[in-house]
Amino acid sequence: IKRMVAYSSIGHMGYILVACAAGTKLALIGAVGQMVSHGLILALLFYLVGIIETKAGTRDLDVLNGLMNPLRGLPTASSLLVLGGMASAGIPGLVGFIAEFLVFQGSFSAFPIPTLLCILASGLTAVYFVILLNRTCFGKLDNATAYYPAVKFSENMPALVLASLIFFLGVQPVWLLKWSESTTTAMAVTLSTGRYSQVAVSYQPDK
Repeated sequence: IKRMVAYSSIGHMGYILVACAAGTKLALIGAVGQMVSHGLILALLFYLVGIIETKAGTRDLDVLNGLMNPLRGLPTASSLLVLGGMASAGIPGLVGFIAEFLVFQGSFSAFPIPTLLCILASGLTAVYFVILLNRTCFGKLDNATAYYPAVKFSENMPALVLASLIFFLGVQPVWLLKWSESTTTAMAVTLSTGRYSQVAVSYQPDK
């Protein structure tokens, strides 16, 4: 599971790289939002993988199945895992969506092909998260251990806090973006001015 979660992390870093290279106001605001959303989502996913490994004794996709079944003792943790996977895939209403949308919208004018590749990568992220969730959270209880130790509320609390932030910032993204807007606007102006200065210096009209 950790390997598949890491794949999504690589994709998110690619979005930030394209946004920073584009240097537009929207792209830079989206990059900051992507950094924050990435931190929240990855913290949630890795924490839940840790809980699953502690209770089930493994994180191998070939062994785990049916975690959503209350008989397993992990219904809340597996439900939050589904939420984290949806957020990482950029589902609307969660924090990952608005960050990716701003990155793509702000970067397309500067780098259309890399931006299209990032959009394709976002779709691939959704595909392998569906595979991960289908193999871990659903399916028949066909292995030797049907019941795992139940997860206590105190163990779920950090994941619930992270999930609440992911949902709240997805519904109210202004709370995520307004704090960095002045800084990213200044950065975009500086980058734009620097580019124009370089063009002016390199241009030497014929005498």
